[in-house]
Amino acid sequence: MIDFRYHLVSIIAIFLALAVGLVVGATTLPGATETALTKAEHALTKQNAALGTQNAAQRNELNADQAFAQATANRILPGLLAGRKVVLVVPPNTDTAMVSGVTTALEQAGATVTGQVTLQSSFFDFSASTEDSLNGLAKQWESEAGVTLAQNSNSTVSGQQAAATILGPAILTKSPTGVGLPADTSHTILSQFNGYLQVSPTRGSTLAEASLAVVFTPDSSPSSSAQATDMSQALDALATQLHADSLGTVMAGSVSAIPNSAITGMNGSGSVSTVDYADTTTGQIEVAEALAELVQGKAPTSYGVEPGTAPSPAPSPSVSPTPTPTSTPAGKGKTK
Repeated sequence: MIDFRYHLVSIIAIFLALAVGLVVGATTLPGATETALTKAEHALTKQNAALGTQNAAQRNELNADQAFAQATANRILPGLLAGRKVVLVVPPNTDTAMVSGVTTALEQAGATVTGQVTLQSSFFDFSASTEDSLNGLAKQWESEAGVTLAQNSNSTVSGQQAAATILGPAILTKSPTGVGLPADTSHTILSQFNGYLQVSPTRGSTLAEASLAVVFTPDSSPSSSAQATDMSQALDALATQLHADSLGTVMAGSVSAIPNSAITGMNGSGSVSTVDYADTTTGQIEVAEALAELVQGKAPTSYGVEPGTAPSPAPSPSVSPTPTPTSTPAGKGKTK
């Protein structure tokens, strides 16, 4: 029969074993483990410090590049878009500093920004009721806008495509003088889309028609991948239509938005020129340069930092360089 002392001895043995295990585990085993972990920690610390130094150098290089671009903007931009009118199309969640920087670059290039068309979140709702509403409004003003809507479109963004077909002639013209639809007709058409967009003229109460456009892309897209795809397709369709109704349209976005940007879908398409880092001074200059290229009849091209993009258009500066004096070889001066 097992008595109490047997149980007591067993319990003492168990706790003694646990104590010995804790002592051994706390002293003998971690020696090699601690050494390995210490080495790994030192290696990671060193690697992190190296990456920090590299990042700091890259930031300094980027800041220097942007400072140089800002300093040379007055030599590169003046005269590029002299006498041209540009309208800005801005979706929700767009970086306001980027819009302001592009506006400054356009004005330095001699362009007049007629105003801003701000697309509301409701424009990118993509519900059946929104698609029906946009299609209905477009159909209602088809004849006044002088366009023919595409028939039997099964696209999930058919309403936005139809709206773009109507909005294009209302804010843009291919005439360099800005003469397109009558001003009152354009104003009436735009007012019918109240709730889907907001029009902010630079001067006066009505938006003057422009011959060029900049369509911005937002810094963030909807959390749903399906909605993000639809939003990109809607912006692509809008930019493509505005390009068809103007002398040129550029889609501009920021570097941080590249993974989900509508620009990604447009790159290489040849439909619209794109600048994927318009949140930088260099990119803002390139927006003006890209528009100037389109005015000259050049084909749309993608500019920026994303793979597959082209270098800057690099137009000739409007200020002629000072001729370098040539020296007269010895013995061949003028004879008196």
